[in-house]
Amino acid sequence: MTAATRQAWTVGQPVRVGFMHLVVKAQLAATGDGLPGAYILANAAGTQLYRSIPFNGVAKISAIEAQALVAEHEEAAARATFRALSKASADARNAAAINAMFA
Repeated sequence: MTAATRQAWTVGQPVRVGFMHLVVKAQLAATGDGLPGAYILANAAGTQLYRSIPFNGVAKISAIEAQALVAEHEEAAARATFRALSKASADARNAAAINAMFA
């Protein structure tokens, strides 16, 4: 019986998915679609790309699909950043108004 090994799912690290030995090329954050974040993986030779979503499996993808995934996740991150900055700005205005009332 072998003990379960932990893998480092960070960019540049080799991982084993099923019978495949792959290298993590990109780690993509969750986009709010209800799925966890995804990983873009490549074979050791760097000739084939795969998308891996934890607990949802691995799928072979093309370089164009990988670029689209990265662009989609960058746009989602930009939208989340904008929402966070907007909320922080509104909170700061509210705090200033409250402080001005009691000054």
